[in-house]
Amino acid sequence: MDLHPYGPGDLGSAVQRLRAALPKHGWKIVEYGPDTSRNKNVQLTADNDAEKAGVHIVRMAKDGPPTPHVDVVSGCYRVPDGQKVEHF
Repeated sequence: MDLHPYGPGDLGSAVQRLRAALPKHGWKIVEYGPDTSRNKNVQLTADNDAEKAGVHIVRMAKDGPPTPHVDVVSGCYRVPDGQKVEHF
């Protein structure tokens, strides 16, 4: 899945491609569309219950060069006794 725009005006299309691709990888789109700001920034929120993760992406309407604002949230876990955390 690629959020990288192909050109300066392509960030909107990149978010749309991501919206189409995420469900194919176990993500559920829970929100998509303009926010309530005066700029009507496009936002995408998706959750993946199996991975216990969520993502919130905002395409800022007035930013230049176009860049997304991305927040990723994951569940909190406790490492079982006798096991190690895998770092990626």
